[in-house]
Amino acid sequence: TIQGDDDERIGYPTQKPEALLERIIKASSNEGDIVLDCFVGSGTTAAVAEKLGRRWIAADINKGAIQTTIKRLQKLPDTQLGIAHYRVNNYDASTDLERRDIVIKKYGVQTDRQEAFFDGTLDGTLVKIIDLTKPLTPLDIQTIKDELENRPEESRNITVFCYGTNSNIQAELKAENRRRAVNKMFVRDIGSEGVTTFEPASAAVDFERNGESVKITIADYISPTILARMDIDRTIFDEQIDDFRAQIDCVLIDTDYTGEHFKIVESDLPKKKEDFVDGEYTVSLPRSDARVAIKIIDMLGEETVVTEQG
Repeated sequence: TIQGDDDERIGYPTQKPEALLERIIKASSNEGDIVLDCFVGSGTTAAVAEKLGRRWIAADINKGAIQTTIKRLQKLPDTQLGIAHYRVNNYDASTDLERRDIVIKKYGVQTDRQEAFFDGTLDGTLVKIIDLTKPLTPLDIQTIKDELENRPEESRNITVFCYGTNSNIQAELKAENRRRAVNKMFVRDIGSEGVTTFEPASAAVDFERNGESVKITIADYISPTILARMDIDRTIFDEQIDDFRAQIDCVLIDTDYTGEHFKIVESDLPKKKEDFVDGEYTVSLPRSDARVAIKIIDMLGEETVVTEQG
């Protein structure tokens, strides 16, 4: 890894020297080839591949790694004009744990650190909390059945918490429960019970066209997740925080947004942590009917995309 006094160092713990990646990429690829890094980290692979004339694909489950990589690439003097940014499955490990904790606290689930598969117990039943970013599927139920087959002595019933399901699964489980003496499964759809595990951030953005350019102004931004982390409501936030931009980590702009992917044409990446994004931008349009979109990424990595109407 990079040493503490190295000029390349950007503060990422797993950062590797560019010279090392340069040797590897030169030895294993030619100009125009595609270099893939599935754990991009600090972005060294993508940065070196860009410098060496390679195309590249960079991925990471850590939002901080993606933001670090984007910032690093935008600082390259001869970088390509656009970087396509895709978010796959909306998966976020930290947010997933937060949603699970909401269910545990809301329903009073008793957790057990010694238990590897189930999430705890509730009223004498075992509890399994399914991925709350998607509806319950037959595969989820089968996974529970497979686990129970490895526990022949287990006689408790199972409470399955999910966020969305379908009538077929419910009907099938009811039929199975009538045939079972033990290990009956009962599904609780927290969405239908009025439990919200995630409230997205909201942004007020103005777009003002003037000939071949567009002026973009971020008028307001608020993240319920950040408010929850700070344990304050919006009124107190407005009193204590002088500028809503304190929540925003960076701003990305696509001047020809198609809705399929986000191509970064302009970016606002503050050099210092204490600096704010500008919040006002004027960008040139590639053509008169192009649609502009702005992506706001906040301090917790949540992304909010706002597009120009019309």
